[in-house]
Amino acid sequence: MMRTYSIFNIKKQYQHFVFGRERMLLEMVATIDDENESSAKNQLSYLCEPIEGNIEGIIYQHLQKSFPDMQWMGDYLGFEHKLKGRIKIKVFEYYIEAICEGSRMLDLDLFQSLSQMNDSFLAFNKEEYECGWLKPVKYASY
Repeated sequence: MMRTYSIFNIKKQYQHFVFGRERMLLEMVATIDDENESSAKNQLSYLCEPIEGNIEGIIYQHLQKSFPDMQWMGDYLGFEHKLKGRIKIKVFEYYIEAICEGSRMLDLDLFQSLSQMNDSFLAFNKEEYECGWLKPVKYASY
């Protein structure tokens, strides 16, 4: 079974605003596929940090232990695990797209790796209407 995730890096100052409203953000993310939906992109660019730097290289270093077989598959960086399956990753301006085929353990490996890099990642799976922080936000209400 294939799962496609869009993983956004939420700006620190907006995490408290997004916390508890992840489903609303998921609905907005779901409309991005439509070419006319530039307002959703504008809102996301306001809430999210751009994905900069050598993210593929950092992901590569983190996942190298779990996935010794890595190669470029077109525009995607591909990771293969004999038992778990395959992940393909592509970096866009405001999100990372991850396509996972196989066991859900793959997803956990990827999320665990990304959460070590940054504690602000929020992942969306539009097909299955799932969303969540890769590292739970510590949010205190007074």
